[in-house]
Amino acid sequence: MFIDARNLENGHTVEADLCIVGAGAVGIAMALEFDGSNKNVVVLESGGFEFDDRTQSLYQGDNVGRPTYPLEHNRLRYFGGTTGHWAGHCRPFDAFDFSVRDWIPHSGWPIKIEELEPYLERTQPLLGLGKYDYDSLDQYAAQLGFKTLPLDSGRLISVMKHQSPPTRFGTAYRQQLQDSKNVSVYLYSNVLELTTNESASHITGAEVACIDGPKYQVKAKEFVLATGGLENPRLMLLSNKSAPAGIGNSHGLVGRFYTDHILIRPALDVSLSRTGFNFRFYTNPHKINGGQVFAIMTAAEELTRKEKLTRFRFHLYNVRPQFGAAIGGVFSDLDGAPEVAPLGKEPGTYIQVHMAMEPMPNPDTFVRLSDKRDLFGQRKLEVSWQVTDRERANAHRAIEICALEFGHMGFGRAFAPMLHKPDEWPAAFTSGKHHCGTTRMSDSPQTGVVDRNCKVFDVDNLYIGGSSVFPTIGHTNPTMNLVALSLRLADHLKEKMA
Repeated sequence: MFIDARNLENGHTVEADLCIVGAGAVGIAMALEFDGSNKNVVVLESGGFEFDDRTQSLYQGDNVGRPTYPLEHNRLRYFGGTTGHWAGHCRPFDAFDFSVRDWIPHSGWPIKIEELEPYLERTQPLLGLGKYDYDSLDQYAAQLGFKTLPLDSGRLISVMKHQSPPTRFGTAYRQQLQDSKNVSVYLYSNVLELTTNESASHITGAEVACIDGPKYQVKAKEFVLATGGLENPRLMLLSNKSAPAGIGNSHGLVGRFYTDHILIRPALDVSLSRTGFNFRFYTNPHKINGGQVFAIMTAAEELTRKEKLTRFRFHLYNVRPQFGAAIGGVFSDLDGAPEVAPLGKEPGTYIQVHMAMEPMPNPDTFVRLSDKRDLFGQRKLEVSWQVTDRERANAHRAIEICALEFGHMGFGRAFAPMLHKPDEWPAAFTSGKHHCGTTRMSDSPQTGVVDRNCKVFDVDNLYIGGSSVFPTIGHTNPTMNLVALSLRLADHLKEKMA
């Protein structure tokens, strides 16, 4: 059921078995897992059912590192959360993403893909996807009447992505939670602080307030923070009465290792000298097996290891060239590429390539509290997103590999500003709005904030859901993987609470 918390009496106390803070993808997915159980579950959502300027203003903060999107623009603070503007691209992490990569400090997860795979499969219907199959690319292409790119150099490979409609959790699952007998969603409920015992080892409650409304308390046996990669650490840092540095922050890692995908859109324009190939399997989603799929390009694992790169992916678009420069001869001596005219203006004579790349885990990128205050008098965030020369060199090499690949396949040549000015990030450089890493998962409190079950170290009843627990982020979009982790966490809590 839904409860408008603005109608509660001031000082009211809500009691529950489980309190979930946040009703985005993680919070709603977990609530659905407990729907119909014998557990009393409370979900606290800051907003209502629609966008509201004052509620959204609570996301305001400052970028103090590399400039990127304003903090209040890349998240949504109402029921359904940021699924309200999610693009819907889905692919699981690869097994490789969980491994320790000796050329990448701080890499490696405490879990393996085998532990997450059953939950990845369970995300498919939740996200409005078809059959759980990411390995049958050539078969799917043939069924749809397409061919995959002839990537035979050992550099790049084609892999499959699924496309969600995209599923807007706030509308797709509103009725089920409205009808729930044991899950109560409290709207307009802003958690100001988690209260603890004297040693800060146990959460005793949540202090909640409505804008221009009452304040109340939630007391529960177990708590889950599901407010995203920026607000999860913020709430932990704000909860500092018993732990001056913030809950779970005895080693100073809450808010550290902030990361986001590096995007260059576009990274290359490719002028095609060979126009007979149908790129639509890469440029458009196609219906099959109850869902939609399309192909992207990424680096083969062997190449990634050999050249000591981070993960990256390329999306292809059949759109008008961005750069508008003559490129004949740019790669005339590479891979036997045929001569080619400047970029054409007609559809089918060019392909635009967008790149997303994984940064290196960096403890010097951070989310922290500033001295500025929101409308509750709570300290706002400062976010420092940084990229290093190592990332720039990786991006340059990835773009070079892609250009070489199009020449090797005989499709034509590419133009990319970064290949001409490798010491500069191009104007098309930005971030992915994927806020990750700020409460990273580890086997040790010296290197992470949560354990393999997403429980905060040294706090016996506080768990973190979402991409803030990712130690590394691979090349793929986070939503499918963070929902799978939330289902895994739900099963863990069911067992604990049984």
